[in-house]
Amino acid sequence: MMYFKSFCLGILLMFANALHAQDSALIVKTPQNLDDVLERKLSLDKKRLAKNQYTIQIFSGNYEAAKVYLDSFSRAFPSRYAKLSFETPNYKIRVGKFATRLEGIQTLDTLRVKFLEAFLLKP
Repeated sequence: MMYFKSFCLGILLMFANALHAQDSALIVKTPQNLDDVLERKLSLDKKRLAKNQYTIQIFSGNYEAAKVYLDSFSRAFPSRYAKLSFETPNYKIRVGKFATRLEGIQTLDTLRVKFLEAFLLKP
């Protein structure tokens, strides 16, 4: 009787080892336009994030003065990026995009050493 149980257990283990309940291949089916939708969502999120960021304005005035300020800013803070833009009727120089007000204020304090009229803009 003991041999019969051992024999049955051995046969059972051989069959269990030989049979697999599932294949290891995983097939994921996605809609064809899913990549387009994800790409569109990412671009919209970037735009929304950009709108909710603080920035520092260091100048507002005519074009000639804006060029001088931009040049002086680039020499004083070469690691920072400043953007010159036109909003009727003035040219404006804005620096940085900060996610929090605290980041903006800390940067504003360093910029005010050279540019006293700089101020933080809310999103």
